[in-house]
Amino acid sequence: MFDSIVIILVIIAVCYFLFRKQPSSPSVAGNLPGPESYEFDIVGESNYQDALEEICGGKSEESSEHYTEAILYLENDNPYDKQAVRVDIDGHIVGYLSRANTRAYRKQLKQMGHENLICSCKAVIVGGWRRSKSDEGNVGVKLDLPVS
Repeated sequence: MFDSIVIILVIIAVCYFLFRKQPSSPSVAGNLPGPESYEFDIVGESNYQDALEEICGGKSEESSEHYTEAILYLENDNPYDKQAVRVDIDGHIVGYLSRANTRAYRKQLKQMGHENLICSCKAVIVGGWRRSKSDEGNVGVKLDLPVS
């Protein structure tokens, strides 16, 4: 859990340097550059398998590796968690930041005066093979965010 919080703090620091000269407003948006290592996991993808398969073209015999862009939305009206940060790809919900990562992310955004910031980052959709009825894997998402 400590590693996740450190990762979020690094992400926020990058946001700060990217957006510190811009005024704070709900419409501010920017891109979070990552090291192209795609190490940041999200949660809840199992609930969005249909959308993920549609985005990457469905399951095949080999695992998918579909590079794309993700958008991080602050979901203040989420009925299960008012602090949720939703991850969308190609207009589809594909998962969320974990609860611990969400709290750290939002806290840092607020401290920097960007509590409504919407960011994008690179993402890769992985997995999703179907070799037989008994050999099938779900699709997952990894984000390219700055991690240490």
